Amino acid sequence: MALNRILTELRNERGLSQKELAEGIGISQSAIAKIELGRNEATASTVRKLAKFFGVSTDYLLELEDDFGARQTSAAADSERELLKNFRKLPPELRALAAETIRLWAKERGAR
Repeated sequence: MALNRILTELRNERGLSQKELAEGIGISQSAIAKIELGRNEATASTVRKLAKFFGVSTDYLLELEDDFGARQTSAAADSERELLKNFRKLPPELRALAAETIRLWAKERGAR
């Protein structure tokens, strides 16, 4: 996934408009739009601002690592990304339920 798609996904996950994001990092809304459309590449400064704003690494934004900081390109990493993407789409109450279910399954598997 290229920076433009990662940026769009992060922005949408947080329910932000392009204008709100632009104001949050101190650049123009049109700059965000052009990055998301793939018309312009983000400057190093903008990538740093985006990473800080979203609480992710610049390596994640540049596709050098996954959400967990691992430098993976395996099928397992793709599966984890898909799982995390779907988890992020859940409302908070279902996220909590899913997280607790996974903790219980992991605890049960560890006891075997």
